[in-house]
Amino acid sequence: MKTFYLLLCAFAFSFSTAHAASPQDVQASMQQMQQAQSKLMQAMMLEKPSKLGFDETVETIQKSAQARGWKIAGVFDAQEMMKKAGHADAKPMKIVGMCHPALAEAVLMAQQRAQLPPSLTCRYSVFEGKDGKIYVMRFNTSLMAQLSNGEVASTLANLANEEDTVLASVLK
Repeated sequence: MKTFYLLLCAFAFSFSTAHAASPQDVQASMQQMQQAQSKLMQAMMLEKPSKLGFDETVETIQKSAQARGWKIAGVFDAQEMMKKAGHADAKPMKIVGMCHPALAEAVLMAQQRAQLPPSLTCRYSVFEGKDGKIYVMRFNTSLMAQLSNGEVASTLANLANEEDTVLASVLK
């Protein structure tokens, strides 16, 4: 969160000083802001290779999560939807919606007490990369914990540890 607020402040400051800057300076400043935003967005997602095949990765994640008390909301076949949309060369991709009810509630309640907007991503993507390897992608809960304070930080850290445990059986 601290990084996000720093970027927001820098963005606001760049506009407040834009009237005195040349068009080239404004352009350069905007490019720097876009690069910083891109880096932040990349850091907010974790992408790691699976040691299993595609279907086995999806199944193992679900079984591991359920064994630890997670609830599976559903599995969305993104490849199927892409093919229906006319992308015949779409590679395998499934999005598993799953959440640990107690941990999710703890995070959301801590955010509410801290008067923060609720933010919790309970989706895990399994896909075949351009290199033919299978990957698992998820929200970087650890980073969000590091950028937070107090109870929000500790509840997010607990969730991140639980995610790591659930995914340990499939990640390299």
